[in-house]
Amino acid sequence: MAHIFYPDLIDEFAQSLQHIPVPFTLLVSVVDAVAAEQVQARMKQLPNVQQLSVKIVENRGRDIAPLLVDFHDEVLALDVICHVHTKKSLYTGGEQSRWRRYLLDSLFGSTERVAWILGTLQASPTLGLVYPESYEEMPLWGHTFLSNGPACDALAARLGIALEHGRYLDYPAGSMFWARVDALRPLFDLHLQTHDFPPEQGQVDGTLQHATERMFSQVARHQGYWLGILPTDGGLTLTTEGLRNVHDALALDIGQRLRLSALQASTVSFDVFDTLAVRPFLTPDASRVYLAWRMEREHGVNEFVRLRCDAEASQRNALQRDPTLTEIYQQLARQLGMSIAVAERLMATELEHERRQLRPRLGVVNALMQVNPIPRFALSDMYLDTAQLKQVLPDIVVAALPTWRVSCETGLRKDQLCSWPELARREGINIARWLHVGDNEQADVQLPQLANLLTPVHVLRPAALLDVIPALRALRHPEGARAPWPEQLWRGLLVNRFAFLLDSQPQRLRGRLQLDAENLGYAALGPLLLDFLLTMLRTTTQQGVDSLLFLSREGHLLHQAFERLQPFHPTARQLHAHYFLASRRATALPAMHRADDVNLMLEGTFNGTLCQLLQARGGDTAVEAVASVLPDLLDRAVFLPEMATTIAEWLQPALPALLARAAQARADYLTYWSTFGNTQSSMVVDIGYAGTIQRNLSRLRQQPLGGYYMALRSRASQLQDGNWAQARYFDGRQGGEETTSPILSHDLLLEALLGAPAGQFNGFGTDGNASIQPRFGPVELDAQGLQSLQRTHQGALAFIDDVGAMLGEYIADIELDAAGIQVPLQCVANGRWDADETLRQLATDDSFTGRGKVAAAGNSIN
Repeated sequence: MAHIFYPDLIDEFAQSLQHIPVPFTLLVSVVDAVAAEQVQARMKQLPNVQQLSVKIVENRGRDIAPLLVDFHDEVLALDVICHVHTKKSLYTGGEQSRWRRYLLDSLFGSTERVAWILGTLQASPTLGLVYPESYEEMPLWGHTFLSNGPACDALAARLGIALEHGRYLDYPAGSMFWARVDALRPLFDLHLQTHDFPPEQGQVDGTLQHATERMFSQVARHQGYWLGILPTDGGLTLTTEGLRNVHDALALDIGQRLRLSALQASTVSFDVFDTLAVRPFLTPDASRVYLAWRMEREHGVNEFVRLRCDAEASQRNALQRDPTLTEIYQQLARQLGMSIAVAERLMATELEHERRQLRPRLGVVNALMQVNPIPRFALSDMYLDTAQLKQVLPDIVVAALPTWRVSCETGLRKDQLCSWPELARREGINIARWLHVGDNEQADVQLPQLANLLTPVHVLRPAALLDVIPALRALRHPEGARAPWPEQLWRGLLVNRFAFLLDSQPQRLRGRLQLDAENLGYAALGPLLLDFLLTMLRTTTQQGVDSLLFLSREGHLLHQAFERLQPFHPTARQLHAHYFLASRRATALPAMHRADDVNLMLEGTFNGTLCQLLQARGGDTAVEAVASVLPDLLDRAVFLPEMATTIAEWLQPALPALLARAAQARADYLTYWSTFGNTQSSMVVDIGYAGTIQRNLSRLRQQPLGGYYMALRSRASQLQDGNWAQARYFDGRQGGEETTSPILSHDLLLEALLGAPAGQFNGFGTDGNASIQPRFGPVELDAQGLQSLQRTHQGALAFIDDVGAMLGEYIADIELDAAGIQVPLQCVANGRWDADETLRQLATDDSFTGRGKVAAAGNSIN
C-alpha cells in the first residue's frame, strides 16, 4: 500500500515496486484526480501487479489514515502488506529525500532482497514486522513517545496495551515496513475514521498519525509477534531490537559535548533529577513504592502511593500549578483527617528518604563545573521547593548552581512549550543563546528545540541504558517498570555505575561493555554476594545456626561481604562468623579413620602420577607416608575415576602409615578448630559443588555439620549422617541438568573472582615451638594480579555498602530473584561484557583434578 502525496515521485516508487518478484495487489492513495491518473498510467506497467486500486483521499492523517481507514477492508483481505509513502517531510525545513531512499532501498532494493524478506515472513509465522533500522539522522531521543504520550495512551487504552513511558522504543521511524496483517489487526479493529485525525497543519509531533507510527511495533509485540529490523549496512539479517543510532550518544563524553554546545550560549540551565543527581532505583515509581513500604511499617499508613498521588493531583487542580511538598501533605492531612503534626512527621520521612537516596551524577556535575563562568541555573519540574531541594540534594550539586527555578515556585513546567519563552521573558534570557541540559526527551530536548533555544544537550538517564546499550539489555527485568522495588534497586545501582562510564568514557559502552576490575566486582559479584548472604541468613534462623565458617579460599570475600552486611542486618549481628582454613586437600587426610577411608582421596577426576595425586589430595604428609613404604609406585601414571579401585589396592601396604599421619593431622586440625570457641551449631559457607569439605570436616570432628552453598552437584548426596546442606541457585540432588546452572557452568571463573590473596591451604605443620602453623601453597597471582583481585573485591564490597546505605536495617527484608541475580556473571562469562584485561590477570588452582593453575578466562596455565 503506497500513499503518494507527491506525484513527482511516482516513477521513483514504480522503480522500487518493480522488484517485487511475485504477483501482488497494489493499493495507492493520492489526494487529487491528476495524481490518480498518473498513478494508473505508470503503475499498471509493473509486471507483477495483479490488481491495482487507486483512491483519492482527503489530505488528513498523512499516510496513516489511508492505510487504516480508506483501505481498511482491502488490507484485511491480505496476509502480508508493505506500507510506503512519498516521504519528503518538508515541515522539517528541507526535503528528506535521502531518508526516503534509505527506507525504500532497505525494503525494495533488489528482487533478491524482496524475495528474502517475503521468504523470511513465510518461514517465520511469528515474525510480525520487518522494517529498516532507524535512518542515521533520526536522533536517539526520538525513539521515545515525546509529545505523542497522550495520543499513544488513548490508543493503548482502546487496544488493552500497557505502555511504559520511560522506555526507549523500536518502531518503523518514517512509517515504512513490511507487516503480517494479523500482527496489526487490532489497529484495524479500532475502525478509526478520517475525522479522528487532525487537519493537516504541518505538525511535527503529537498527532494521532505520529502516535500510530509508534504503536505499530507495540501492537505487533502485544499480539505475540516479534520485530525484524534490517541493518543499515544493507545486509540480509534481522535483529529483534534496534540500535537506534546509539553510537551518536557515545561519540563524546559529557564534558566535550557540553563545552562545544556552550560556545554560543549566554545562559545554561540544567535539569536536576537523573541529570545532576541520581536515585538508586531504576524508576521514580519504584522509589515511591519503597517509601510507601516504609510508611506502612513506620507510621501505619496503608496505600500511601495512591493517597499521596490523590493529594498531589487535588492540589495541582486547585492551585493550577505544581503544589509544594508542604501543600501536598496539608491536603493529605485533610483527606485522612490526621493532625498537622502527624502529616509533618510523614513529610519528614519523605524528605529523609530523598536525602538518603540521592547521589551526585559526578560525570555531569564535573562537566558543569568546567563550563565557562556564564550564568547557569537549575530548572526542575518538582514538588520540592528550593529550600527543600538544597536540604536533600548532595552538597556538590547544590554548590554547583547559584540559582534555582522550580515549577512549584514559578508555576512554569518544562513539559509545556509555552513555559520556555515565558521563563526567558521573566529572567531576561536571550532565548536564541539559551542552552539547556537534561535527560527527559520531551521536556528537556524536544520542547526547548521547538522553543528556538540552542540545540539542547541530551543526557541519557541511567535507566535508559538498559534499552539503548545492547550489552546491558540482558539486565532488564521481565516486568519492566512494574518490577518489585528490590529488583529495581540492584539494577538501578548498576546502571548508575554505567552512567558514569557514559559520562566520562563512553567508548567503553560501544559493542562489548568494557569493565575495569572495580566495576567488574561491583556489577558481577556485588548483587550475587548480597543475595547469597541474605538467603544464607534466613537459613541460619531456620536451622538454629549460631556460628558461620566461611571456607577458604572463596570464603575470603564472602566473609568480608558478611562483615559489611553485619552492621545493617539484625540476624547477622547475632552470629559468630569466621574465615575458616579448609580445602579438599587439607581435610581429606585428617578425615581418614579406617582403611577404607582411603577412598576419600580417590574421588572425582584426576590425570597425572600417583605422587601428584597424593600431593593434590593429601599434601606432603600423604606423599611421605606412601614413599616410606612404596617408593617405586610414586611415578606411575594414574587416571580417576577409572583407576580408583586399582590405586586403593596399591596403597594397602601403606595404609598404617597413612592412618598414623591422618591421626596427627586430625589432632592438629582440632586444635585449630578449638581456637574459635564453641561452634556446636555451625554451618559452613562456600561456593559449593559436592560438599566434600563439609563431609570431611564432619568426619574429622565426628559431629554433624550444616552447609550453605551457591550450587551443589548431584554428588552432594554424599552428605549424610546428620549433615544437611542447602544451595541457593542450583541443587543437583533435586534433579535438573547441571549445564543449566550459571554457577556450575562458570565455576572456575567464579572461583578466580572470589579468590583470596594467598595460596591454597595445604594443612598444618609445627614450628620450632611445637605450635601448629597453617601451610599454604604458592600464590598463583603476580603483584599485578593481586592488585586486580583487590580492586575487584573492593567493587563488590562497595555494592553492599551502597545497598546498606540506602536501606539500613531494611536490607534484611529484601528478596531478590535468583535467576536475575546471576545474569551479570553470565554476561562476563559469555563475553557480552568485556573484563578480559582483569580476567587475564586472575587465576585459580585446580590441582585437585590435576589441571594446576587455571586462568579466569578458562585456559590452563600449567
